[in-house]
Amino acid sequence: MKNLHQSLIDYNIVHLEAIAACRGISLTTTSHTEAVNQLTETLLAPAAVAIVLADLADPEKEALQSLLAHGGQIEALRFIRDNGPVRPMGPARLAREKPWQNPVNPTEGLWYRGLIFKAFQMTEQGGLEIIYIPTDLLTLLQTALDSPAAEVSPPVSTFEVVLAPEPVRVVSGKNRLRENIFGLLVYLQTTPVRLHQKTDLAAKDRATLTGCLLPPLLPPSRERLTPEAELDFWLHLAQRAGLLVISHGRLRPAPDQTRTWLQAHPAEQEQTLQNIWRTDPTWNDLWHVPGLAPQPTGWENSPLLARSRILDYLSQLAPSPENWYSLDDFVASIKQLDPDFQRPTGDYHSWYILDEQGRSLMGFENWDRVEGALIRYLVSQILLVLGVVDLGLPDETSAPTAFRITGSGAAFLAGRPASALADQKPRFLQASQNFTVLVPAQASLYDRFQLARFAELDSRHHERVSYQITQASVGRAMRNGVTADQIVAFLGRATNNRTPLKVVETLRDWGARRSTAKIERATLLHLSDEALVAELSQHPDLSPLLGKVIGPKTILLPADNVQEVRRILAELGYLENQD
Repeated sequence: MKNLHQSLIDYNIVHLEAIAACRGISLTTTSHTEAVNQLTETLLAPAAVAIVLADLADPEKEALQSLLAHGGQIEALRFIRDNGPVRPMGPARLAREKPWQNPVNPTEGLWYRGLIFKAFQMTEQGGLEIIYIPTDLLTLLQTALDSPAAEVSPPVSTFEVVLAPEPVRVVSGKNRLRENIFGLLVYLQTTPVRLHQKTDLAAKDRATLTGCLLPPLLPPSRERLTPEAELDFWLHLAQRAGLLVISHGRLRPAPDQTRTWLQAHPAEQEQTLQNIWRTDPTWNDLWHVPGLAPQPTGWENSPLLARSRILDYLSQLAPSPENWYSLDDFVASIKQLDPDFQRPTGDYHSWYILDEQGRSLMGFENWDRVEGALIRYLVSQILLVLGVVDLGLPDETSAPTAFRITGSGAAFLAGRPASALADQKPRFLQASQNFTVLVPAQASLYDRFQLARFAELDSRHHERVSYQITQASVGRAMRNGVTADQIVAFLGRATNNRTPLKVVETLRDWGARRSTAKIERATLLHLSDEALVAELSQHPDLSPLLGKVIGPKTILLPADNVQEVRRILAELGYLENQD
């Protein structure tokens, strides 16, 4: 960054005279070079710095302190947004109106005192205009502001969110992540679902898959996640995790990755998918916020940047079952401390975002409707279904007003491995004599996946899931190559050898009955004389094609051989050609 001399040299003589007049300095020359040298020497005197600081109004002191807190430079858009712009004036108007005598905002007050300057800086986003304090002046200001005489209050630099009272209603997303991903894997394993136009689901398949999800946690509202939007999130997450793949136009589970995930501990299953979302640059949260309609006009935002900043602020809150935090205060604290968390350049005029009525949401005045809505969406929608937070509601129908961080959420936010939570061993399945199998919440999903191959889902509750074994469901499994002995062996292991004897004997009985009856299509060959039965049965070409003799003058013909027998009989003259 430039020093004071390099900064002043870019100004014309009228601007230099304006700074001199504002600081009570009498220039002794009209030479531009000499004026720059004289101002540089005078403005860098410690006494001059002390005088100018004492002369600042409180808003000007706060603006200067904020700039110092950012290391002496900040994006111009952000600084101007907070402190106002410098009115553009040419040399003649500047000399005529003398704006330094009555600055209209803190920026002008600092500008005409020669304390701040503008410059362009190249960044990853391109050319960026910044406001800065010259390097040599910065050192003097930092030293002066350490003195009590400066009387400049330090800026708010800590992140604090007030605690909220215990809510009337608590909404928990516990086990929702595992349950919904599992439901999709089971359905897509057993039912062919083909993609429409290579990437989209047909309306019928989309409706069926939505039905595989748990019911919505919150009452319907235009600001809340719809079942269809939640389905899109789960499908995207499962594909990013490698659990779902597209093979020959069909969406189906990836065998190896699915087996690995299903066999993991419940805490590890949950954290694996939480971390997939945390590091996924392809899911743009801003473009999924209900009520916002971003328009693809060339601007870009970084979902990873916004996501990481919000998660970082959440990680600063103390997780505890008793610690409920105000959602409004969480949003307000971020707005106060870090309003540009997703806009590094502080640019609020190039992101083309509309509301549901098609009205533009440009400008910092729409921060609450864009940035604020994004924060609320992540906390009350995405982090809820991921099991990171619980929500608190004042009644049964109102919007969430508070949240708390769950145990698994605290581990996720802190980056602690899920193994720290994996101290509880998965529980066994419970089979009863009425052929119902209860699956506890912490049971192995791999066992449940195997159970779903030969049992029907009956009901789902918060702490357990119920399946029903039926003759039809077992028959379906057997048609897919599963044997009764395999089912009995699985239940023995999954229930810790507590499968009722009645269930075991019935399953084996169903297996023994299988293939004991057979239905086939056939045709009857009727002959006019009993002697023809023996005659045709001894013919070398016909004999292999004929079935059983079922009467004195009747032979059973397998359906597949009818046409060939008809041809041969016609050639031998036994049958008129009926073609």
